[in-house]
Amino acid sequence: MDDPGVHPYREWIRLGVSRGDLARGLKDGRYRRLRRGWYGREGADADIVTAVTKGGALSCVSALRRRGVWVPPQFGKVHIRGDKHAGDAHPKRFCRQVGGPQPVLAAVDEPLLALRHALHCLDHEGITVVCDSLLNTARRALADEPVLAILTRTEVESAFEDAPAAVRDCLDRCDDRAASGTETMVRLRLRSKGVQVQVQAPIEGLGHVDLLVGERLIIEVDSVKHHTGVQQYREDRRRDQVAATLGLLRMRLTYENVVDEWDDTLNTILSVVRQGLHRAPRHREKPV
Repeated sequence: MDDPGVHPYREWIRLGVSRGDLARGLKDGRYRRLRRGWYGREGADADIVTAVTKGGALSCVSALRRRGVWVPPQFGKVHIRGDKHAGDAHPKRFCRQVGGPQPVLAAVDEPLLALRHALHCLDHEGITVVCDSLLNTARRALADEPVLAILTRTEVESAFEDAPAAVRDCLDRCDDRAASGTETMVRLRLRSKGVQVQVQAPIEGLGHVDLLVGERLIIEVDSVKHHTGVQQYREDRRRDQVAATLGLLRMRLTYENVVDEWDDTLNTILSVVRQGLHRAPRHREKPV
């Protein structure tokens, strides 16, 4: 992770900024005092500055998102962790974890500590979404893909050790093959309706598809709001054509279909399932 530009005094000294440099920087605007003993460099990340100014550290989903973890968009506000003193003084300002608070030693929490707090802030779907993202990165790193694991599987599992049973159950619903948070959301929501879903199913001529319902319904999910570009456009059309030659249905869901328009999207998918169009012809019931 890049330097956040916010540190306690001793860390600035360790990084080679002398007391005199810091004093001069405070006068000319290159540095500013955020709270007692903590200083931020000009241009430091605004969320981190906010967290430290309020007496804590950037943590929970905010710290995880900063490291590249896919976090549901409804958890977009700045999440802050405080030490025991800060938490007691302003209990509604700070995120909490199972167990007691820990000292604030850095401006941004390490991933494991941030995850422990996220388990307390996220809903059950959000927990699985975040952990799928972490586990997918860990799996790809083990497969020698050019990614850096944020947490290992063992570390992710350790975050749940003291969590309530309902929260621990979220870990059982995780799947490290999920390629995006929106894909995880669709999988969880369909399974909650009794729809059987295969994850990253291999199909000859197409490779792996995000989700497969029955034998015929392919669901591919955009992970971001703007999933465009000439190359992607051409690839999407090629896959549509291959799917058609194989007698498959291919439904492509936008980010908005999942995040903002889920009720309508679900009704569309369930309509296909109720008609049996997701099944191979030999499995369909004959009409009465």
